[in-house]
Amino acid sequence: MKKNFLLAASFLFIFCLEAGAQKRDEVTWEKFEDITIPIPPSTHPRLYVRPANLPDLKKRMDHPQVKANLATLRKLGIDRTAEEEAKVTDRGFRYYFEMRGVTSRVQVQALDYLVYGDKKQARRAITSMLDSLQHTNFGTKQDLSRASGVMLMCGAMVYDWCYDQMKESEKKAYIESFIRISKTMECGYPPKNNEPIAGHSSEWMILRDMLSAGIAIYDEYPDMYLHVIRMLYKDYLPVRNYIYSGHNYHQGTSYVNVRFSNDLFSLWILDRMGAGAIYNPAQQFVPYDFLYRRRPDGQVMPAGDTNPNKRNIPSYSLPAMLASSFYKDNYLAYEYELKPKLESHCLIFEILWRDFDLKAKTPDDLPLTRYSGSPFGWMIARTGWDKNSVIAEMKINEQFFGNHQHMDGGSFQLYYKGPLAIDAGAYQGSSGGYNSPHNKNFFKRTIAHNSLLVYNPNEKFASWNYGGQDKTEFADNDGGQRMPGDRWETCRSFKDLLSKEYTTGKVLGHGFGPDANKPDYSYLKGDITQAYTDKVKEAKRSFVFLNLHTTEVPAALIVFDKVVSADPQFKKFWLLHSIEEPIIESNRFTVKRTQNEDTGMLQNQVLLPEIQDARIEKIGGKGKEFWVFGTNYANDAMPRRPDDANERGAWRVEISPATAAAENYFLNVMQVADNTCLQMNEVKRIDADKIVGVQIADRVVTFSKDSQPLPGKFDFAVSGSQTMKFVITDLIPGTWQIKKDGKVYIPALEVRTDDGILSFEGTAGRYEFLR
Repeated sequence: MKKNFLLAASFLFIFCLEAGAQKRDEVTWEKFEDITIPIPPSTHPRLYVRPANLPDLKKRMDHPQVKANLATLRKLGIDRTAEEEAKVTDRGFRYYFEMRGVTSRVQVQALDYLVYGDKKQARRAITSMLDSLQHTNFGTKQDLSRASGVMLMCGAMVYDWCYDQMKESEKKAYIESFIRISKTMECGYPPKNNEPIAGHSSEWMILRDMLSAGIAIYDEYPDMYLHVIRMLYKDYLPVRNYIYSGHNYHQGTSYVNVRFSNDLFSLWILDRMGAGAIYNPAQQFVPYDFLYRRRPDGQVMPAGDTNPNKRNIPSYSLPAMLASSFYKDNYLAYEYELKPKLESHCLIFEILWRDFDLKAKTPDDLPLTRYSGSPFGWMIARTGWDKNSVIAEMKINEQFFGNHQHMDGGSFQLYYKGPLAIDAGAYQGSSGGYNSPHNKNFFKRTIAHNSLLVYNPNEKFASWNYGGQDKTEFADNDGGQRMPGDRWETCRSFKDLLSKEYTTGKVLGHGFGPDANKPDYSYLKGDITQAYTDKVKEAKRSFVFLNLHTTEVPAALIVFDKVVSADPQFKKFWLLHSIEEPIIESNRFTVKRTQNEDTGMLQNQVLLPEIQDARIEKIGGKGKEFWVFGTNYANDAMPRRPDDANERGAWRVEISPATAAAENYFLNVMQVADNTCLQMNEVKRIDADKIVGVQIADRVVTFSKDSQPLPGKFDFAVSGSQTMKFVITDLIPGTWQIKKDGKVYIPALEVRTDDGILSFEGTAGRYEFLR
C-alpha cells in the first residue's frame, strides 16, 4: 500500500514538472495506471470555452435570450439589502444558489473581459471573488457542499477567463482557497471516490464544481484535476456508459434534474476543454423518458423519490437544454421550451452553450411505445399524445442502484383522464424526508407499488449489528422485495452493480407491434425472483398493454403472474393503489377519478385466482392510507409541498388466494374508460392444456400456463363473430405453423428471440400451433 502511494506521488511530481515545461495548445492524453486521461491545454480560456469559441460567443451576446440572462445576472449581482437579509429564515444551499451579490457580479465581469477585453472588469472580478473565497466557510453540513461548490465554480471562471490579468500571489491565494473550501465539502479533499453511481458526489461538487476548479488551476496545481479526472475515467464513466445503453435513468423523476444534469455538465466541460464527447452517445436518449411520462395535464408519471404537486408543472429544463444543445435534438428542445426556466446558478451556461438555432419538435410522431433495456427492463406504452391518451408504465428492474430508487420490480402504473393505478406515498411531508419512517417503511418499499408481496412473518429487513449491540431492524416487514446491500446501501461500484446482490430481475421477453409506431400490443415479461429473499422460489410477471383504438374503452392492461413461495403458509398479495376509494363487486373492482377535473375510470377483473379462492379486499381511508401490516406510516402534505389532488393516494386493493399453497397464479385484466361508462368490454378467460389467456373486444392474448417457454404443439379455441387480433406469448424462437380447424392457416411464421410472440389475425375456431 505504501509502495503504491509513493509511486503515485512520484508520478504526480514528475507529471507536474512535465506539465510546467511543455506548452500544450490542445488536449494531450496520458496513461496513468490502467486508464488514459485527457490533460488540459496550457492556453486560457479552457474552461467552458476555448479561444476558437470566442468569435461565436461575441455574436451570441446580441441574442435576446443572452441579453435577458445578462440582465438577470446584473440584477442578481446587487447585494441584498439589510431588510431583505432580515427576512431570510433559511440559509441552506438554495439561498446561495440564488446567486445574489458577488457570485453573479463576477460572472458578468469576467465575461466582459473574456468577450470585450475590459481589464477593469477583470480586476474587479479577481479581487472581489478572491475576497469572497477567503471568507467562505459553510462548514461540513452535507447540503451546503452545494453552496461551497458554487464558490469553486465562480472562482474557477474568474481564474481561467481573467488568467492573464491575475498576479502570481492572487493565483496562489485562489488555489489555497479552493483547497480549503474543498476540504469542507461532503466529498472532502482529496475527494473520496465512494459515490460513483449515485449520491451527492455524483452531483455538482465533483462533476461540475471541483472539475471546473481543477481545469482552471491545472498549470499551477494539477493535483485537483488529476484526482477528479482519474475518478471520472476509472469509475464514473464505465458504469454510466453501461446505464446509458438502457436509455433511461435510475434516480427518479425528481433527482434526474441534479444527477443526470451533472453528467451532462461534465460532458460539456470536457468537450469544451478539447477532450471530445466522453460518454456513450446513447446518453442523448435518456431524457426521452420525460417525453413519454408526460401526462396530458402537464404532470409526469412519477418514479423514485418525488413529491406530487399538481400546482406546478414538472420541469426538466436544465438537462433538456444541455442535452438538446449538445446532441442537436429537436425533441429535447421541445421539452426545454415547455418550461424554459433555469436556476440562477445555471444561467451562464445557457449564455455559453445553448443552441439558439435548434427548432423544437413535438413528440407526437415518436413511436407510442418505448422500451428501456438493461439494466432497467422498463416499458412505457401510450395510445397517443393528445388529451385522451392512455399511459401505462411496466417495470421489471434488472439491477438495483439504491439511493432514490424504489423497490418496485414488477410494478405498473395506469393513467387515463387522471391517475388510476398509482405509485403511492410521497418523498417529503410530516414524516420527514430521506429515511423518514414513511420513506423507509412505505414509500420506497414494494408495498407502496402495484407489485407482488410474499409475507413471511419472521422476515427481517436490513438488519445489522450496530455498535456491538444485538441486531437492529432497520425497517418494517412489508412482505416485499429485499433491501440490497448492507443496511440498504446505495450501490458503490460497477462491479457491485453487476453482482448477485444488486441484480434483482431479468427481462424474459419484450416487444410491441405489429406496427412499430402505433402498436396494437406492447409486451414485457420478466423474472423478478431475485428481487426477493429466499422466501420466494419463483416470481414471474407478464404485461400486455392493448391499444383498443376505440373512444369508449381505449385500452386494457393484462397482468399474468406466477409466484412460488418457499413455504405454502407465506401469504401472497397482488396490489393496486388508487387515490379514491375502490368499489369491489364479486371478482371485479372499480377505481374512479371524480375530483381535480379528472374523469377517468379503471375496472379490473380478477380471472385468477378463481372467485371461490380469491380474497379481494380494500385497505385505506383515514388512518390507514399508508398501512403496513398493523402500522400506518402517515405523511401529510406540508405547506411548502402541497398535494391538493392527494396524488400520494389513500387506498389499495389486495388480491390474495384464500387457500394456502406454494404455487399460485394471478391473472388480472384492467380496462380504462370515462367514469360515466356503463359497460366495459366482456372479458373471457381462455383455458387449455398448456395455455391460459384472455379474450377481450377484438383481441386474444395467451400465456404459457406455467410461465415456461412453450416448445411445441398446443391448441385452444376461441368464439365470436368478428375478426380478432391474436398475441400468443411465451413461445420458443423459430418457425411456427398455425392450423385452424384442422387446416393449415399460416404455413410459416417466425418467432423472434427477444419477444417469443406470434401476432396474427383470425376468426373464431380451434387453433393449433406447431414447431
